[in-house]
Amino acid sequence: MTRNKNSIWFLSSYGIALILLLYFGLNGLIVNTLSDVFPNARFIIILALIIIVAWSIGLGVRQYLNGFTKDTRNKIKKSFLGITVLSWIIVLILFSVT
Repeated sequence: MTRNKNSIWFLSSYGIALILLLYFGLNGLIVNTLSDVFPNARFIIILALIIIVAWSIGLGVRQYLNGFTKDTRNKIKKSFLGITVLSWIIVLILFSVT
């Protein structure tokens, strides 16, 4: 039961981290694209941070998935895919609202 509870916490944390990364990262890139000088240092720094954070999240997910058997791993991969799509939809809604 604790393994299932940990899966829910990890999936929730992944979803929240992905929403925050996408919203603030894309928002920062858009704002810096509309500035007078492009590409500027802030744009490059934000782009590098997005890549580093996304890579770190991916490594964490990969390490987490390695602890499961093959059947369970496939089920959790599908959950991660669903959370990823849901996160993108939420970010798109946030951009359309703000």
